[in-house]
Amino acid sequence: MKLAADIPRHSDVLIIKATIITGAFLPVLADGAILVRAGKIMATGSSDELLTQFPDVKTLDASGYIIMPGLFNTHTHVALGFFRGLGHGKSNMIESFLFPAEKSLTPELLEPLSHSYIFDGLRAGVTSFVDHYYFSEGIGHAFEKFGVRGWIGETIADLGGAFSGRDSWDRAKNLIEKSSFGPLIRHVVSPHAADTVSPALLKECADYAKANNLTLHMHLSQTQGEFDRVQARDHVTPVEAAQRAGALGPRSLVVHLTSATKKDLKIIKESGATIGYCPTSTLLYDRLADIQTIHDLDIPLAIGTDCAASHDSADSLGEIKIAGLLARHQGVAISQLSPDHLLAMATTIPAAVLGVSAELGTLEVGKQADLIFLKESLSSEPKKNPLANVIYSMGARDVTHVMINGNWTLWNRNLPNLDHDELTSQYLAAVNEIQKRIRHSKQPNDGKPNGDKLNR
Repeated sequence: MKLAADIPRHSDVLIIKATIITGAFLPVLADGAILVRAGKIMATGSSDELLTQFPDVKTLDASGYIIMPGLFNTHTHVALGFFRGLGHGKSNMIESFLFPAEKSLTPELLEPLSHSYIFDGLRAGVTSFVDHYYFSEGIGHAFEKFGVRGWIGETIADLGGAFSGRDSWDRAKNLIEKSSFGPLIRHVVSPHAADTVSPALLKECADYAKANNLTLHMHLSQTQGEFDRVQARDHVTPVEAAQRAGALGPRSLVVHLTSATKKDLKIIKESGATIGYCPTSTLLYDRLADIQTIHDLDIPLAIGTDCAASHDSADSLGEIKIAGLLARHQGVAISQLSPDHLLAMATTIPAAVLGVSAELGTLEVGKQADLIFLKESLSSEPKKNPLANVIYSMGARDVTHVMINGNWTLWNRNLPNLDHDELTSQYLAAVNEIQKRIRHSKQPNDGKPNGDKLNR
């Protein structure tokens, strides 16, 4: 059976004759094959080898395709798709639009509002989303609907934001402890930022994450305003405040770091934390972090796209190319920016901080079958270095099929298990509703001290 044919429905499949990028710093199989059984990778090798070993398994001819691990998008707010295109060039967008919009959100809107950004990410090869937002149960339901992996974190804040108060922590714990989601959905602990979460509550969050073996996912030192407010309040930097609270460690995913000092970055390095890096978002609306120092210190970077409030695309594949180019422009050595280094930002590094390295991040035997298929063309030849071609010559437009947990979630760039028109209708209805609420809302902005936060 050819890959371009109708979608295969059998659960066991031997995919043959593909160029297989098995992972960052791992071999590329030029005439490769991969056996998927019950949602897992059971064997990899040459096509001839696996055809001999498994003569009775249904085969799928993937000649003309590059197969690689599914990508992580490690910092998203997928429900903010309704903000797409509205924030460019607006220095006061938080006060004039985003806070009033968030105050108008109610739980039933979150699932349909997530449709657009999830679909965008899926068509860019994203199989795992790490989300941080309000009413995140609805976002989890959206991830389940699309058949993608999701790490959901209810935004926690007691000093600022749209839904500030101790009850945000109660909602977050309740979501985790009473979770009814299937195996594709997991939880992270998501304090908002060092200026919107009190030191006492941040410590509670950190202690809870450690006690329950969960990743802590938070914005940190994301603007100069956050830096100044924490300095004025606690006489320390946001990074030092997080360190004091015990919020930094190997399972900490701290995002942006645009206002972090060199001393702060050394603290991040010593803690073992991973930096969530959203270059397009921070470049558009604030400034880049000190990428030169981050690379010099060899701090792990995990790629995210942020949201449609500060980056209208969910394209993690394109984001790693941008990350590489910006780092090179800032003087980072080329030896630190190989295609394998860049792929790791969207695969093995996120898998490590999320605690799933044994399951995801590479195409190795025993791991979950999260595969993306990119169609080769004249513009991607010759293939002296297939991974370099993927990053620099190809892109989201070439992602044709996506398999998650052994199931086809994207086929010929369409959703084989969902009604695209119905998803669009639900999404646009939710967008219209939130925009109507915003127009009729007379609520003042009481979300300060967060007024200059441009990255959510």
